[in-house]
Amino acid sequence: MAGEDFTPLHWDVLEMLQRDGGWVSSRMLYEWLRPRYGYSASSSKTMQRALQRLSQDGVIDCRGQGSARSWRGIPEKMPGKAEVKSVELAVALLQLEQFASNQLPADALKTLREHCDRSRELLGSHPTYPRYLQGRAWRGKAAIIDSGFPLIAPEQDEAIMGALTDALYRNTSLDLGYQNVALSTNAPVHYRVSPLALIERGSVLYLVSCRRSRRSGKFVRYLHRVDRITSAVATHDPADTDTGFDLERFLRHEHTLLFFPEAPQRVTLKVRERDFRSRLRYYRLAEDQVIKETREGFELVATVRPSLTFKQFVLGLAPDVMLVKPAHLRKELQAVLAQGASAYLTGQFDRTAAD
Repeated sequence: MAGEDFTPLHWDVLEMLQRDGGWVSSRMLYEWLRPRYGYSASSSKTMQRALQRLSQDGVIDCRGQGSARSWRGIPEKMPGKAEVKSVELAVALLQLEQFASNQLPADALKTLREHCDRSRELLGSHPTYPRYLQGRAWRGKAAIIDSGFPLIAPEQDEAIMGALTDALYRNTSLDLGYQNVALSTNAPVHYRVSPLALIERGSVLYLVSCRRSRRSGKFVRYLHRVDRITSAVATHDPADTDTGFDLERFLRHEHTLLFFPEAPQRVTLKVRERDFRSRLRYYRLAEDQVIKETREGFELVATVRPSLTFKQFVLGLAPDVMLVKPAHLRKELQAVLAQGASAYLTGQFDRTAAD
């Protein structure tokens, strides 16, 4: 059956011919395919073999010779790319669809959505069969939500997201326009970077990128909020990628996304338990966390990297959680709480503290 052993290149050719609907020259096809499959002579031969294979299978037609050759799809012979036959696979794909919009490159996301459309058709094809009923019902039985207040996520520009995921997928450089709130001007700054990763944290999406310092030649990493990117163009130039970047280490050890992480420190928290047991008994701050029972609750000792996120987390647990060590961190949190208490008491912000 046509399509059973097609490669992504075969499907990309069919997609372009189907989208155009008419005759497409070899030159136009190659121009569209080369950014994805390469510019070398061997890549051109691979594309030529793919076209010949599709022609031999009878799913596309050709006319002309040499550089004047053109191709078109034969609608009644075009194979269906997406096919889902298993109820279990349909359930898995539809669940994945909920979380994939910011995690996949555009072409992969389009393919997933095509399979999800087939999945919905499959699950709706037998209204009364128990397995199909169970499959349709699963969408209302599992969810992931943000652990904090459910903020409405910033809107993402579809064209910008397409450029970011395309550059990440093809490992090419990006021309970015970025509105940096740390600067006094609202005008975007424009520069070229090499994309490293997309990270979704709560309701905000971040792009991690890098570029070489002109002075030292070493890589400098950048963290961009995607909703502050004003323009993005995926170039055809190969990315100058920092080979030392590791996403797992970046997230779990460098803690950059926790914002302003400090050196690891041993901290001590006093926890008071009143009407219910504290969640800190069950969710550890670190692998070396130790709990010592007290009359009011317990004392927790762990090695953490104090950061803006960690401090906000501890402050959010007041008045039933108090950081007692180290002393300098306790004083910092004490000052924040004092300023907050003063603002609530007077209904005015402390101008001196703000300055």
